[in-house]
Amino acid sequence: MIDAVLSDFRGAPVTGLTTLDIGCGNGGISDHFASTNNHFAVDVADQRRTTCNEFTFKLVTDEELPFEGNFFDVVISNHVIEHVPHQSRHLREIHRVLKPPGCVYLATPNRSSPIMEGHIGNALVLRYREMGPLFRSCGFDVVEFGIPVAREPKRYHGEVRWARLFPAFLLKLARPTFPSHIFVLTPVS
Repeated sequence: MIDAVLSDFRGAPVTGLTTLDIGCGNGGISDHFASTNNHFAVDVADQRRTTCNEFTFKLVTDEELPFEGNFFDVVISNHVIEHVPHQSRHLREIHRVLKPPGCVYLATPNRSSPIMEGHIGNALVLRYREMGPLFRSCGFDVVEFGIPVAREPKRYHGEVRWARLFPAFLLKLARPTFPSHIFVLTPVS
């Protein structure tokens, strides 16, 4: 899904780029992007599978990213921001290391959703109404991908198939209650 969203947004495949996966976990996403890119990954713990060795991995202790400014074409922050105590710092660090006109894939759960799974009691999970303003305050333009993913699950390799049955205007009205949101962020020019 991440690759499909980024490719659609960019109008070109995510290949031959310098990419970063923040909070790479077991390395599955990083393995995918490392097959066609110069890929880097960071996390607070090394939980990579032993087969993950086609990318550069670095341990981090906080939001600071151990890379030069303007280094990456694409940054992935997939369900990470809800674990980060200093969310503005996380976003500003992403902004710092992102090369214009690069882009960021950011997905996060939604505390406003009555059907959000997991993260119950996690005060760091953002409410839908907080997401866009936070991203913009950190220097990003914001494009939401929740409705396109819901409308065309096959195209984006989405798991929710029933949402495509609803008209776009109903999905737009329901957007504040989606359990998870997907955004592509670009630095404000």
